[in-house]
Amino acid sequence: MRVAVIGAGVIGVTTAYELSVDGHEVTVFERRGTVASGCSFANAGLVAPGYVAPWAAPGMPSKVARHLFAAHAPVRIAGPLDAAALGWAWRWWRACRPPVYRANRARMHRLAHFSRERLLQLATRLHLDFERAQGLLVLLRSARELAMAEAGVRALAELGVAPVVLDAAACRAIEPGLNPATPLHAGIYSKDDEVGNCREFTHLLRKEAERAGAVFRFNAHVEQVSPGKAPSLRVLQAAHDARDEALRSRDASQWPTTQPQAGETTEPSFDASDRPIAIWPASPGTCADASSDGSVMT
Repeated sequence: MRVAVIGAGVIGVTTAYELSVDGHEVTVFERRGTVASGCSFANAGLVAPGYVAPWAAPGMPSKVARHLFAAHAPVRIAGPLDAAALGWAWRWWRACRPPVYRANRARMHRLAHFSRERLLQLATRLHLDFERAQGLLVLLRSARELAMAEAGVRALAELGVAPVVLDAAACRAIEPGLNPATPLHAGIYSKDDEVGNCREFTHLLRKEAERAGAVFRFNAHVEQVSPGKAPSLRVLQAAHDARDEALRSRDASQWPTTQPQAGETTEPSFDASDRPIAIWPASPGTCADASSDGSVMT
């Protein structure tokens, strides 16, 4: 099957790799000049399944409402809401009910564990060195922060995860580099979680995806996606931006040249699937939609 992946962040590149090794003909379209040049450039790189949770959660509607009136709001509503947006908001609100939240959190947790196991398999089999470090320590600066975190620790215990609550001295024993003058009350330590360099991983896996047959088209702006029996994209090829050279890794010269000519507008077509599929920009994070029964599908 001919498959288009829009976006060459960590999710786009991993998707391209998995599809390519599965035998599909994959083309990745990226508006910048290399992979991992957006959110994946400075991603925290946490591999921590226990901290995955739905955005539709108890208490979230009131929290979002408060954010809307903040000076530096993390959530904003652009323009008037149409019927479709209001319908989605209603389904999202229903998905915030505790029973639905718990069910969806368990589903996401299972998916996150599968993802971590797959990551470990790839890192071992492909010999990927992306600055991995074992263990995750969440620092809490006050008794109030610890009290706020206790509900989350109990939720992790329900899912079979066993993080350890440590005092300040134990935290500094695990991480001697902590500034002794910095206020520290406690910490939550997960020995089975890890961190890594997300950008480095994405660059390494890009090379593996290309070896498996994936093609990367950079400086390619996807202006339109046309569904149907023969889905197609309208792609505008932007001029080369010299600033993108700064984002290339040291061994970029070993990669095939995949940059089309500037000014080219194309409409490549791809194969339709006989199964319902979702199309979204391949960037880090969770993309969720609320279903009619109030559950959230990710």
